[in-house]
Amino acid sequence: MSAVSVRNGAVFLACACTIPGAAFAAALERAVPALVRILYEDGTYGEIGAVYTHPELEGKNGQLPPSLGGFPVSGNTGNLLRSDWKFGGALKGDINEQLSWILVLDQPYVANTYYSHGSFPAAFNYGGTDADLDTWQAAAGLAYDATDRIKIYGGVRAQRLEASAAIPFLAGYEIDADAEWGWGGFVGAAYARPEIGLRVELTYQSKISYDLSTTEQSNLGRLRDTTDVDTPQSVTLEAQTGINEKTLAFGSVRWVQWSEFAIAPTMYGDITELALQERRALVDYTDDWWTYSIGVARQLRDDLAGTFSVTYEPQVNEVMTTLGPVDGRTMLGVGLSYDVGKVNLAGGVSYGWLGDATNLLDTKYRDGTILALGFRVGYSF
Repeated sequence: MSAVSVRNGAVFLACACTIPGAAFAAALERAVPALVRILYEDGTYGEIGAVYTHPELEGKNGQLPPSLGGFPVSGNTGNLLRSDWKFGGALKGDINEQLSWILVLDQPYVANTYYSHGSFPAAFNYGGTDADLDTWQAAAGLAYDATDRIKIYGGVRAQRLEASAAIPFLAGYEIDADAEWGWGGFVGAAYARPEIGLRVELTYQSKISYDLSTTEQSNLGRLRDTTDVDTPQSVTLEAQTGINEKTLAFGSVRWVQWSEFAIAPTMYGDITELALQERRALVDYTDDWWTYSIGVARQLRDDLAGTFSVTYEPQVNEVMTTLGPVDGRTMLGVGLSYDVGKVNLAGGVSYGWLGDATNLLDTKYRDGTILALGFRVGYSF
């Protein structure tokens, strides 16, 4: 759901918007901060916005755990991904002609899974299985215009994470993690030639580490412990270029090191070793994930512009967690941006197809879809 801003009769692309943003991305990622776009706004600028996502995905059939004989079973889980709203905002200002600052607030990582229905035999029923993970992130940074074409930027990120999960069919297992704050950073550089609509940006975001205080309980007892979690580092390359005076082409490539991410509580590992004859993390990923996006922006009137984009995330073809069984995605998005004096109104809609996945118990998750609606209000002071 990229958007376009119209300034002084020229098309200016706002790629990878804070809000609207990446409504559904690799693994747990939901939003990619619009650090660079904000830096190219003129003068003092602020914005707020929201994204509503409505995913649909269900699982079919499966196999009993080895501890219960390993026999195949049939059934349908019903829809397991819940709809939700996410919010964010940003501020940007100039210190002098070469130095500027930004503040960005968003919700980068989210899990919102709930199996309300389970038609498997009583020995293997997903009903009541759920996962909730929420993050809030505040990023603050500075940007320096090294030349009239090169901008260097960097800053800090404070991220708050809290999570809980329940998997009743595994010995009545539940876990709650107390909310914790972690710290990281970002750094990058951009090259721009406004006269031809060219801009290229490369941004690195560090991992953020947590020592989560967790409480696990099951039919085996209760355990208060600490679980180490790192939200992953990433690199994003974005580019845009003018095709003619009213049209821009844009695209991006994003790498996220999800292979280093895991939530592996002690009791859960003990239970899976007994039930599945294999010690497993509650959530983990074998491979890193790549996301590719391409699109076009067109000025429709002096005060109105629109975009069309395609986002593709290839499948990694791994066994996925029951708490988030999505492997890849393809999304189509359209957006409009309208200027009213100092106010910019931007909105978009995207529709996508979620990649097929299989979990450890051989349940097949197929034909998932997602609809996302987003809007943003910006003001130039």
